[in-house]
Amino acid sequence: MHRLPTLALMAALCWVATACGASRNTSEIPRVGVAFSPIADIVRRLDLPVEPVVLVPAGQEAHDYDPTPKDIERLDGATLFLYLGHGFQPNVESALAAMQAGATRVDLLAHLTLLPVTDPLAGTEGDVSGETLDGNRDPHVWLSPRNMTAMAGAVVDALVHAGLVTVEQGAAAVQRAATDYSTLDNEFRDGLANCTRRELVTTHRAFGYLAHDYGLTQVSIAGVSPAEEPSAKTLETVAAFVREHAVTTIFSEQNLPADLAATVAAETGATTAALDTAESPSAEQLQQHDDYMSVMRRNLATIRTALGCA
Repeated sequence: MHRLPTLALMAALCWVATACGASRNTSEIPRVGVAFSPIADIVRRLDLPVEPVVLVPAGQEAHDYDPTPKDIERLDGATLFLYLGHGFQPNVESALAAMQAGATRVDLLAHLTLLPVTDPLAGTEGDVSGETLDGNRDPHVWLSPRNMTAMAGAVVDALVHAGLVTVEQGAAAVQRAATDYSTLDNEFRDGLANCTRRELVTTHRAFGYLAHDYGLTQVSIAGVSPAEEPSAKTLETVAAFVREHAVTTIFSEQNLPADLAATVAAETGATTAALDTAESPSAEQLQQHDDYMSVMRRNLATIRTALGCA
């Protein structure tokens, strides 16, 4: 797991930063390209003199988004591009690989310990293996506040190496972000400590890190990608799990069709509720100044209700 940079380490980075301890002498705020909304949240929460340019537009599904030439053009002048690799956004990775020059590309997944894509229903009747991504690792790391803290450290490392901020600025910024994400982590830990049920049945396999961090069992109808169509056997197997464990709520996803959740709910007598993967806020969410913290706190409230948490 990536650790927060120590002051000694950040001091060492001074040799590759520009004018360590000095302010930048440009009136133009440096632009940093980011693949999608959660990475932009990290950059903004660091509160450093850089501007995140988000590649995936509001309301677009991040997995399969195919950048247009105009999208790539918006990255002109960006010194860095921050993204998640391992096939999470294959079209974005292809577009970046096709660029001959420009921003230094930093894969934030390289700074984390990734969970394998596991299936609690493996070995039961029915095919519930689902779609997997590169290396059979789960890329949905941002749904863990702990991983957001680690990625904030990696982002600061990249900004310092690029000479966009000073070591001193970076050290203070990491602590600011860590405080916010640690507060959220504590809220999830306390909020999910005493629940009647601990099974999280979701439409696609996006909440593995959240489940891992807080002692829940994620069972998904589809695989890692929301575009996957589950087989009839998969639906039957998940429905059997729901009945056996007296699951009361099937979670669909905000901004995506709720058909799969509704199908399993109708078959089992459960209800449905929506969770937000925080991948790409809608235009309405942006107007309401929704951010990662507010979205995740709504998710926590929704999960607590569904699992009967005290």
